[in-house]
Amino acid sequence: MKKREILLFSLLWLFSGCMSRPSDIDIYQKAIGYIMPLVDSGCITKEYVHIYEHSENDSNSVYSFFEGDDPFANFAEFPSKIIKVRGRYFCFIELDEPELSLEQINRITNRDNDVVLNCLDVNGDIWFMGVSKYANDGAVVKRTPDVDYIIDYAELWPYFSGGHPVERNFYMCLYNHNVVLSDPKYLESDSLKFHIKKVCGYIYVANKTDSTVFLSPNVFDKTFIVANGTDTLLFSLHDSLPVKIAANGLRALHYESKENSSFFQRLPCENAWMALYRLLSDSTYCLLKINNEAKAIRLLHHDNHANLLINDSGKTLKTIWNEGVFDKDKRNSRFFSLE
Repeated sequence: MKKREILLFSLLWLFSGCMSRPSDIDIYQKAIGYIMPLVDSGCITKEYVHIYEHSENDSNSVYSFFEGDDPFANFAEFPSKIIKVRGRYFCFIELDEPELSLEQINRITNRDNDVVLNCLDVNGDIWFMGVSKYANDGAVVKRTPDVDYIIDYAELWPYFSGGHPVERNFYMCLYNHNVVLSDPKYLESDSLKFHIKKVCGYIYVANKTDSTVFLSPNVFDKTFIVANGTDTLLFSLHDSLPVKIAANGLRALHYESKENSSFFQRLPCENAWMALYRLLSDSTYCLLKINNEAKAIRLLHHDNHANLLINDSGKTLKTIWNEGVFDKDKRNSRFFSLE
């Protein structure tokens, strides 16, 4: 496995958490249902299956899963739920579910052991899975060595937020969005929306074609926007236009929004961050010309559940976790303090 792929797995697997969802039981059974054909066909033979929730939105969840010899995988979290089906234990680590205790895990699995952290077999089989929370819909795709990022698997696009790319060989993804505050003292305040100066981060553009792609400004000189009804937030790029994306290449475009206090002040006072997050994830559009052809593309969204509050100089003030998601740094610190 490539180093950046390992890093991606590590970062994504740190995002897990609290609060039950009405459809939890259904989605667990759906997920197991999509895994069972791999068990029946002999692709999965071990007693334990580790299932990690990478991302979730209002309608879907995206997981990775692989087999193991015990309920403890190689990352610093206990399972949130363990379900036994036909002699196998399916161990879920969820974004919005608390961990089981060691005593609970041992009771469910009929074990009497201490925690054992195992090393992930980097050459072992890993699958990704998208599952709809409310519809009878899902997809499973096996990890391939020539694909670096989970977002590159087109089979999973319907389970992420934002627009779903029309073509498999070209897509744009809003990867992250950090919030720049005009005054750090309002970090925890309900009046946060009045002190948001701008948002910034990266947009990934993947060109899987065999030809170079050029991004150039449209006639109105606009690049990307976030739409909230008739109100819009404009993005500017640090990259000079036109942007060239090589054949079979990936380009990370550094963006920041133009200052627009009225856009942020229209957010609700209560939980302003989640309101802004949903706008960014569902309503960000590219207005650039693509190979000199004018297009409006709604961006695919990474569903990243941790972003940063920063000041003007770029100093991190706080990691901001989405509603219901545990602070993983605290959870992991607790784990490593175990004797």
